[in-house]
Amino acid sequence: MSDRRTIRRYAHELYPHPDEWEVRPLEVEVPYLYARMVGLDMWNTDWFDLGNDPDKNTRRLAHDRTMLFIAAKEKALLADAIFQGITSGQAWEWAMSRAADEASEIAYERAAYYDVPIRQIKPYPILGERDHHYHDGERVGSGVVQVLIKSKESECPVCTEPIEAES
Repeated sequence: MSDRRTIRRYAHELYPHPDEWEVRPLEVEVPYLYARMVGLDMWNTDWFDLGNDPDKNTRRLAHDRTMLFIAAKEKALLADAIFQGITSGQAWEWAMSRAADEASEIAYERAAYYDVPIRQIKPYPILGERDHHYHDGERVGSGVVQVLIKSKESECPVCTEPIEAES
């Protein structure tokens, strides 16, 4: 067992799931739903490897993950609309028109609006952790060059921290 863990956390570690049958206020639920959406995004997961796998069942996992992400995005946006006081068909129209953004930029902007720490959320793997990950490199224009690191994030000394002993 390792004495280190990744610095980034899964969404549920930052925003715990509700208890069974618990109905939480929207001011708690909306950030949770956006964090869950971020965690279910496919970027930096094994999704890209699975979609081209010759095994039909493995490809199905990639498809199912895509559907989970889309559903999570729609639910977060709809809860956001309701929390804003938008009702009825206007809430549906507001949410679904933003959910149609394939790049999900609008949903990510809404997550940031609720102070969801997007870059601190580790994506949920589909089958397992990838054997590589990326670090931010030099700034170029308004962006940052990503540097490929040929090791798992959980094994990287830069991306992990010591596990503190519980008292």
